[in-house]
Amino acid sequence: MTYPRVHSRKAFTVVELLVILGLVFLIVAAWLPALAGSRSKAQGFRCLDNARQIVNAVMMYTHDNHDLLPPNPDDGTTLPGYTWCAGNAGIGSGDQFDPDLVIDPTRTLIAKYLGTNASVFRCTADTRVGKYDGGAFYPNSPLIGKQVPAARTISMNHAVGTIDPGFSSGGGHSGIPNLPVNGPWLTGTHGVNNANTGPYRTYGKISQMVMPVPAQLNIMTEESPFSINDGTCATCVSTLNPEWIDYPSTLHNNGCVLSFADAHVELHKWVKSSLYFTVPVGITVVPPNDPDWVWFTQRTSARLR
Repeated sequence: MTYPRVHSRKAFTVVELLVILGLVFLIVAAWLPALAGSRSKAQGFRCLDNARQIVNAVMMYTHDNHDLLPPNPDDGTTLPGYTWCAGNAGIGSGDQFDPDLVIDPTRTLIAKYLGTNASVFRCTADTRVGKYDGGAFYPNSPLIGKQVPAARTISMNHAVGTIDPGFSSGGGHSGIPNLPVNGPWLTGTHGVNNANTGPYRTYGKISQMVMPVPAQLNIMTEESPFSINDGTCATCVSTLNPEWIDYPSTLHNNGCVLSFADAHVELHKWVKSSLYFTVPVGITVVPPNDPDWVWFTQRTSARLR
């Protein structure tokens, strides 16, 4: 018996391949924005959790030290016992890629409340990576010779925290950090000791946070990688001299994560795009009605009188 021959089709035609490729392209084009949005949301959630851990560590330190907030000098010191977070994390600085420094409880005073998780000090959207540079402090670190992420993207409001008597008087660090920070940039002119003369408030204790109220007083801010240096986020709040000194981050789709003195955290989106940078930036004068500057400064300090 003979059977009819069946002609098998072994390949697509060129037209069919083009149609299939077109469909694949359309699916991918529709899927990628959703994937990017999901990744951005996940980064935001992780940074909110990081910020919550950091502000809780600040509050635990304060509870253990008779209502005194952690030290917050604006000098990037690495001396043990004198700052909430040691080192200068700016681009080109010697501490930019030293995660061991932020988990060293002798130099970073809130570290003992956070364990050994250095990643909580860094925004998940901060892409800086470089060769470990902590060998001077930690010659036996297993990270020596390896590529590591930037150590820190967060800074403390420079109107919040304590300093020691030696630093307060303009000298080196000495004594117990039990004085309110000077807030030297609040007027826009570095060197003014607001803790003694005003006109703006500084906060060495939780009990001093009466204006703005704790829910409106910023403690920690994700700072722009092109602005960050020491552990403070310096801000001019004077409407007579409105300007940005340091810059909050825009890494979350033109927004950043902040924490407040009542321990709540939030992801704030900026109204304008003027805080977005691709290179290191200096002081920038702004109009006194700039909505982003107004929002940020209202949560930095308030006038004494």
